[in-house]
Amino acid sequence: MKALNTAARFIVGGLFIFSGLIKVNDPVGTQIKLEEYFTVFAVDIAPFFEALKPASLFLSMLLSTLEVVFGVALLLKYREKLVTTSLLVMIIFFTFLTFYSAYFNKVTDCGCFGDAIKLTPWQSFMKDVILLVLIVLLFLNRKKNELLAANKFKTIAVSITLVFCLFIEVWSINHLPSIDFRAYKVGTDIPTDMLPPSDDPGAVPKITNYAIWGDEADFTLESLKGKKLLVVVHETETTDIESYAMINSLISALGNDIEVAAVTASSSAQFEDLRHTVQLPIPYYYSDKTLLKTMIRSNPGLVLLQDGEVLNKWHYNDVPGAVELLSNLK
Repeated sequence: MKALNTAARFIVGGLFIFSGLIKVNDPVGTQIKLEEYFTVFAVDIAPFFEALKPASLFLSMLLSTLEVVFGVALLLKYREKLVTTSLLVMIIFFTFLTFYSAYFNKVTDCGCFGDAIKLTPWQSFMKDVILLVLIVLLFLNRKKNELLAANKFKTIAVSITLVFCLFIEVWSINHLPSIDFRAYKVGTDIPTDMLPPSDDPGAVPKITNYAIWGDEADFTLESLKGKKLLVVVHETETTDIESYAMINSLISALGNDIEVAAVTASSSAQFEDLRHTVQLPIPYYYSDKTLLKTMIRSNPGLVLLQDGEVLNKWHYNDVPGAVELLSNLK
């Protein structure tokens, strides 16, 4: 029983740390996934879930941080009663989410491991069932009496973990994730990834949703030719207005060295209002909101393409100068 308990502690602790760190690296990605759940639950269960959407980023940071902190605490055998009880509550919640997704086929990707590892809804549910069994085992065998005075080192370790997670999350929100697991990461050749692997004709391409269009014509193929700087605007309602002054300065400094265009998921009327408000002197096109949020976790954000290859991306807090941007070209 002791060996089984030890194995369960390392498996659960390791998985929670791994899963949590991936989400800590990209809290906006988890925010998007929570908003998707709340939208579904508002329709299927109760309308009050819609009111939780504004808190999605906070909940993303909270849940991701707790996963890592509880995982570390579990490995250190720190506050076992509190930690195992908290883990049990969390895994029951996660198991409900994954079961709901799988059974009703509502949210096809639970986001358990962010964009690093994709699981089917039923795979996610089975993973959580296994974790639930292991956590129940740990809960039943937890130590009920701990000498808090003997845990100074463990307290420091858990506290450092908490601060580290919060720092990474704040950095990722105000810049971009340190590690990009998504389909449009730097170095991606979009035209190549839109094709199925040559050695497996039945395989699905890595990129299946890339599409950009204008009021009069499709812009998809044209966007993959030559040197392009895309100003990505997910939604005009939530875009950072103040950042457009720097973006306009960059566009002016670039001159004719590179073609600049905006891409948005908002309507023509909405974008025209924004364009006149911030005096954005470039043509604009449309795309799917999910695609744009996958491409860059910044609203607005800059994506530099050359013949369809993603050369670099910038958060609106990190708008580069013209010399720096052009130095990325091949």
